[in-house]
Amino acid sequence: MGYAARFEAELAELELPGRVGIASWDLRENEPVLRGAEVEVHSASTIKVLVMITALRAVADGRLDLDAQVELPAERTGGTGVLFEVPSVPRASLNDLINLMIVVSDNAATNAVIDEVGFTAIAACTADLGCTGTRIERHIMDTEAPGVLRTTALDQARVLTALAEGTALPPALTAHALTVLSRQQVVDRIPLLLPENARCWNKTGEIKGLRHDVALLSTDDTPQVVLAVLVDQLTDAVSTKGYRGGDGVEAIAAVGLAAWRAMTQPSTGSHGVEGA
Repeated sequence: MGYAARFEAELAELELPGRVGIASWDLRENEPVLRGAEVEVHSASTIKVLVMITALRAVADGRLDLDAQVELPAERTGGTGVLFEVPSVPRASLNDLINLMIVVSDNAATNAVIDEVGFTAIAACTADLGCTGTRIERHIMDTEAPGVLRTTALDQARVLTALAEGTALPPALTAHALTVLSRQQVVDRIPLLLPENARCWNKTGEIKGLRHDVALLSTDDTPQVVLAVLVDQLTDAVSTKGYRGGDGVEAIAAVGLAAWRAMTQPSTGSHGVEGA
């Protein structure tokens, strides 16, 4: 019995709120577990991984420099992050902006990186990584602008798989991107219930009534399992009031633990023989 069967068995024990999209597989076995995985939902901040990869591709091509200073606008996007709170900071390096975009999900940093790479490059990267239900057509929090921010659990899993397998970026920049993801400070979802020795590279997303998390999991420094859990249509009071906590967060944490258990159980054949 491989990861997929074990994960399916773990999921069968869970009652999940809202509308849930799940995409997961062991990167060595490549047998997917998919539940609502191609349903398009608001991406929230999960698209920041794609924005990071697009920027790092531009660095690899010599079109951008991680150390180059990027001018920041006086009026900045609020929501999550810190740049909105420090308007006296006039500029930051592209590297710092990418770190802020991922580690503390800074929206102002994200919009600055989007402006550096452009929507055309982001769309090309999205298509190149095999995404079919993802569209990044406007800035974060700019709800009055035309265009949408949409994604699917399957697309999010595809993006992280490409990163883990080294097909999204050259080796040095793959390592760089994984290091940034490993420093994630929002750890109330997939990583929450995992043991202390767990390795997790994740990016969350949230708006009112919606909670997401997408991650790579492992027992060591090499990603082993990809897991994307997108939850919308949440109706509990906490989820509809703000951006932290609520039924969706608890559900994603439970799914994360289920994936961890499935990943760390020994493989068995039809007669329970290890290694089959």
